Amino acid sequence: MPDLPRDYYALLGVRRDATGEEIKRAYRKLARELHPDVNPDAGAQERFKQVTAAYEVLSDPEKRRIVDLGGDPLSTGAGAPGSAGNPFAGFGGFGDVFEAFFGGGATSRGPRPRRRQGADALLRLDLTLAEAAFGARRTSP
Repeated sequence: MPDLPRDYYALLGVRRDATGEEIKRAYRKLARELHPDVNPDAGAQERFKQVTAAYEVLSDPEKRRIVDLGGDPLSTGAGAPGSAGNPFAGFGGFGDVFEAFFGGGATSRGPRPRRRQGADALLRLDLTLAEAAFGARRTSP
């Protein structure tokens, strides 16, 4: 029997339409109460792990979207991302596709390239229709 999706919103005690700031505030409040350094109880430690996982999911827009669609991004049951029951396993979304074809992207991680792109040059140039259609070479004055 597959794992049932967790109710991450209930774990943090927030509404489904909570803003990112409300989610962060709820997590911080619970983390102060349940952190193992403050509360040595084993039950509190387990709850702290669950609350931390809920915050990690709900603070990530892509993972939150999966939860809102009824999935569980941390589940290993059938139908979860990366499982055999999911026909789209291994595909992380459109960002991965663009990154594979075009390299990098706005969401890429790691060091930035040292090469800086220059500003676009705007030049006014009069062309005939034939030059625009078939190409032409010009030198700058």
